[in-house]
Formats: sequence, structure tokens, C-alpha cells
Amino acid sequence: MKTSDGKLTTTDGFSLYWKSWLPEGKPKAVVHLIHGYAEHIDRYMNVVNKLVPAGYAVFGNDHRGHGRSDGKRGHINSFQEYIEDESLFRSEVIKRKFPDTPCCILGHSMGSLIAMNLVEQYPDDTVCLVLSGTGSGPGPEINSALIFITKILSRLLPGIHVKSPLPPEFISRDPETVQAYKDDPLVYNVITPRLAEQMNTYTTIGAENAGKINIPVLIQYGSLDTALSGQQRLYDLVGARDKTIKCYEGYKHEVYNELPQDREVVLEDLREWLDSRFK
Repeated sequence: MKTSDGKLTTTDGFSLYWKSWLPEGKPKAVVHLIHGYAEHIDRYMNVVNKLVPAGYAVFGNDHRGHGRSDGKRGHINSFQEYIEDESLFRSEVIKRKFPDTPCCILGHSMGSLIAMNLVEQYPDDTVCLVLSGTGSGPGPEINSALIFITKILSRLLPGIHVKSPLPPEFISRDPETVQAYKDDPLVYNVITPRLAEQMNTYTTIGAENAGKINIPVLIQYGSLDTALSGQQRLYDLVGARDKTIKCYEGYKHEVYNELPQDREVVLEDLREWLDSRFK
């Protein structure tokens, strides 16, 4: 496995950290990995270690306000900025390295919302889509009163930091994964009202426009996920004929980071699904 990294400057001047993991020889496809809220791309080594030996190249970046990239932690002016950043990353980094290699997008959690909206707005050059820890609406911890307050604060105090409503234990039943999450200096537990409001808004937009998605889609989620809801509804809304949904009973939000024996089931399902489309 060959690893490289670099920096990409966005159209509005932010420096984004990116990283790639490459197999020996020509990859059968590129997996454009889009991480979730308050984390970073290096938390996806379970995915990398499953896919790269299987012949896939994996590329991903830390979002603005995340990881090793520029920007205020947990804040965004518009969710569209994330979408434009990923489109730029695709054209300026991935396509320059592998201009003729098919590309699949894999988005987790907030990254799945970015991925959905990205494919809906820029359908060219993506041959399949994987959504993990996704949904068509907020999870049970995010009630209607909190959403209403968030909308008001997004206008009045858009950039203040408030504590995330989700405790670290929501990610996984694996205690080692949860402890590593707590100890990770690049992970944080704050969010601004603007980002929270924009996340809710683009969850709705992504679901409402899911009929535009005509490429193969795989949805993977845990039955105990509390971050997002409406996974079956999202599946029903996706326009593709080739679509698969897998619910893992008893799993939490990060299905790729669950207990070792359980995560292996999810990762193998992912690899097999990709292999069936990149024979």
C-alpha cells in the first residue's frame, strides 16, 4: 500500500488536507471517501485496509473546519461549501491522478449528506454511491424543538459553539473505538447553530432530490443509529433501479467501526458490493 498526502486550496482560500492510499498496480476503481462531522479522514483505516488490498485506490480529505484543514471548528456558512470542496477535490486531485479510472463515492454520516447532494448536483464521473450512517431525517436525539431553536440561533448567533447533543458512545458498541474517539485530538464535540441548521436543511434537500440519483447505490446503517433516521424512506426515494439497503441489527452509528467481528461483516458486504460492480 502506497500512501501520499497534500494540501488543496479552495476557491475561497481555505487549505484542505487530503490523503490517498493506493494499491500495487493499477486500481480497479477509486473510492472517494467523504468523512462525517467533527472527525477526520484518518478514522477510516478499517475501510482503507479492506479496500486497498482488494485493488481499490482510496482518496479523502479533511473538511474545512475539521482535522488538519483550515476553518473554524464545527462551523460552516453554507453546506454548499462542503459540496463545492468535494467537487474541487475530485477534479484537482483524484482526476489528475487517475483521469480514466471509474470513481465511486462513499460518504458516512454528514459525509453521506454531502455525497448525496454532490451526486445530485454533479452527476457526471461518479459510477456508484455508498451511504453509511445515513438517512432522510434527523435522529431521535434531535427533536423538533431543538431544530426550531437551531433555526433561530442560526440567524441570530450563527457562529457560537454549543456542545454536540450526541455523546461519544453513540458511534459504536466497541469500547476501544469509543475511547480512541474521546482521546483523538482532531475530534471535537462542539457545533455551531449555522452548521446544525445547514445539516438539517441539506438532509431534507438530499432526500427530496434522491430521485435524481440513477447510479447504483448501497445504504449501510445500524439499527441503533441515533444520529439520523428514515433510512428506508431514503432508499425508497432513490431513483436508481440498482439499489441495496442493509440494516445491521444491534449496530450503532459507525458500522465500519463496530465490534471487530461485526465490522468485518459490514466491510465484507461493502467489498463484495463494489467487486460486483467493478469486475
